[in-house]
Amino acid sequence: MRRSTTYFTATVLTLGLTAAGFAGVAAAGEQLTPKEFLKQGNAICKTANKDISAVVDPIFAGLGRNEQPSPEQIAAIVAGAVPIYRGALSEIEALAGPASLEKKVAKALDQYTAALDAVEADPQAAFSRAGPDPFAKPNKTARKLGLKQCTQ
Repeated sequence: MRRSTTYFTATVLTLGLTAAGFAGVAAAGEQLTPKEFLKQGNAICKTANKDISAVVDPIFAGLGRNEQPSPEQIAAIVAGAVPIYRGALSEIEALAGPASLEKKVAKALDQYTAALDAVEADPQAAFSRAGPDPFAKPNKTARKLGLKQCTQ
């Protein structure tokens, strides 16, 4: 798979799966310990990979190994994924997670919001082989946070 497609797909998975982890805690109305939070977040990420792949994979199924998606395919991915993740970010912001992770989570949310803004402003750039990956910083933050399954 191409670098740009891999980055965008991994980022979509990261964001969605991280959001799913936080949203699960919010729904329960409990504050988890950092260890519990990371365990639950990583487990949710692993399970949710299948669901997100079901959205992204069909679009890439017809592409050759070095073939880039068409502007229409890119638009379909962005139009389908970004609103879902913006809603998940709102749920994460409302979550009362472990105090020890609050600043790191806020940093990741801010970085993912900025990356989504960049993708919406220029969807083609998210799939470009040139230029920086808009999700590199938020993915790095998520890894440092301990949500390693969410960055795969």
